[in-house]
Amino acid sequence: SSAIPTQLGQLGRMTSGFWLCSNALSSTIPTQLGQLDKMRIKFYLQSNTLSSAIPTQLGQLGRMTSGFWLCSNALSSTIPTQLGQLDKMRIKFYLQSNTLSSAIPTQ
Repeated sequence: SSAIPTQLGQLGRMTSGFWLCSNALSSTIPTQLGQLDKMRIKFYLQSNTLSSAIPTQLGQLGRMTSGFWLCSNALSSTIPTQLGQLDKMRIKFYLQSNTLSSAIPTQ
């Protein structure tokens, strides 16, 4: 198992297809992935062993319309209110199968 390289946040022109699912990745989600602010579809980190809190910086992916999958990891803490900035999301926003606590943010 290994961590997600922080340098992947430098793929600033990427608009779709960030797939790192089912790889036995561990550690935390790098805050630098919030720099992928041109992403529109298919941001997939599911089925790894990523832990700790969801970075608030992922709220910067505000152009996302579908396919935001952080499910089936070991993420904990609360759902950051910044994810509410993904207000263009229409389908496939998955956080299940983690150990997240608290209610879904309303703001």
